[in-house]
Amino acid sequence: MQGPSAIAWLDFRRDDLLRARAFLKAMEGEGVLDELGFLALQGKFADVFYPATSTLMRGARYFYFVAGIYQQLEREGLSSSQIALVARRRMDSLRDVLSKTETTGVIGRDAKLDIKQLPSSIYWGGLRQLGIFSSALSEAGYHARFDELRAQRNGYSDDDKVEQSAGGVSFWDPELPAPRFVDGAGSFRPSTNFRLTKHEAQDLSGRFVARFPESLFVHLLRTETPEIPVPWAAPRPQAKLATYLDHGKSLSLFARGTTLQYYTLVLEKRAEANLPAPDVPVAVAFHEWWGAARPVLLRWKPDNLGTLPNVADALRPGEHGDLGFIRKWLGRLAACDSASSLLGDDLARQLVRRRELDIKPAKARLKHRKHLEQWRAPDLGSNTHQLDYRHRIGSRFIREILEGNGGVE
Repeated sequence: MQGPSAIAWLDFRRDDLLRARAFLKAMEGEGVLDELGFLALQGKFADVFYPATSTLMRGARYFYFVAGIYQQLEREGLSSSQIALVARRRMDSLRDVLSKTETTGVIGRDAKLDIKQLPSSIYWGGLRQLGIFSSALSEAGYHARFDELRAQRNGYSDDDKVEQSAGGVSFWDPELPAPRFVDGAGSFRPSTNFRLTKHEAQDLSGRFVARFPESLFVHLLRTETPEIPVPWAAPRPQAKLATYLDHGKSLSLFARGTTLQYYTLVLEKRAEANLPAPDVPVAVAFHEWWGAARPVLLRWKPDNLGTLPNVADALRPGEHGDLGFIRKWLGRLAACDSASSLLGDDLARQLVRRRELDIKPAKARLKHRKHLEQWRAPDLGSNTHQLDYRHRIGSRFIREILEGNGGVE
């Protein structure tokens, strides 16, 4: 029998803990709560649309900041025991400089020394995916190799007593643009900001094009259209990408509708339990959603999700899995002739209750009073979509690349 999904790790090294926490944080989405378990699917679509990104990322130039810091530390010949502390100090210094030159997007500006995720841990996966860091090592694994790098730097004798060159293993792509934001001593120049140089913009653009040619990121880069409101507003996508965009749009609308119905159930449950019921205009939001979503969802064929590479393996299997839930709730959507009738439909409500129990049996608000009490009313916003698949950060990176391409060397 399929058990509840879980995330666990057995190695409690600092780097593993940081990466696990970063993953969990990233799964929270961009201000969107995942009440009914759609984030695994959202992540798969986001990897097709905006690969090598995460919701915790900010400026694209952080890719080069992190690489530049570590390249400098390699040249300085630090030991494995020193590297974590010194790298942290360099990133603190970067934060201080950027806080003076940039108004938004500086990682750790408010948290300062209490920061939980350093830029290197946030960007490490992207550095590897883009080939900027040319090894599969984790950041902690890379730190452990600094003694070897130091030995290579100083030269050493092999079994034949032949002196080796300092070349040895290289962890950073030698084609990377020179880190002009640091001086000879490794200090960040006071003028350092998020604007990519032309070389950096061309390098980053080339990496996305070479590694992810069919992504939405590359399509928007080529068409120079980063300022679209949602991914599926992309102009003239190729057929394969268009298929993903259509399914992504439908899934986003579906997640919004079911989540709004879930909020209705939570509010009613709180009232039954004599808990304060905040004034949240769920019915108004649901009526707005209905007009935009129903025509799209009636045409949607969710079973085709199972045919999409990079998405199918994220589907929860079984009668009460993702496809079963989507099919049955869409059936109720088709059977109802108004937003009010669907919002109050007993069968649709039963499906949503069952979904919460399946997704989070120990923390279901509709079952456990403790978690019902802890619920905080959401900001429903004005969007009819629930999931945006890292569109905000992907659009920012594309915009920064395009601006950098028109800048200085």
